[in-house]
Amino acid sequence: MVHGRRALPELTELTATHWTSGGSGMLSVQRCLRCRRWSFPPSPCCRYCWCTDLAFEPVTGKGVLVSWSRVDEPVGSASTPPNLVGVVNLEEGVRLLLGLVEAGPDDLRVGAPVCLVFEQIDDRIWLPLAEIEESDLFDDRIEAVS
Repeated sequence: MVHGRRALPELTELTATHWTSGGSGMLSVQRCLRCRRWSFPPSPCCRYCWCTDLAFEPVTGKGVLVSWSRVDEPVGSASTPPNLVGVVNLEEGVRLLLGLVEAGPDDLRVGAPVCLVFEQIDDRIWLPLAEIEESDLFDDRIEAVS
């Protein structure tokens, strides 16, 4: 399914809880009830212990930026400015690839604190995005010297 310039996730019995959970203001991620490890993307069984007893639980929505990229190619016929996408490690250890909002390339640093925000795409899908949180950790920038 495509919405505007985005390819949207297909809501299935396995994935619907994850993609609709943003409506509550919190992202839910699958977790094994036996070994308690998080599982993303959703899977019919645990990647670690092969248990099939999995449930969706909310995560804090806090994490750090691990890496990022600027995507200059427009998707489809959209003529939008460059998009920033980032790899985010959530506090729970879940790693997600998310769109970065309210940030420019100069705002991004490895280890920058982020929080999840949501964009409502339609009446069911809430797309998780990452927003850089204010931090004085990166006030002193180190310049490269040649």
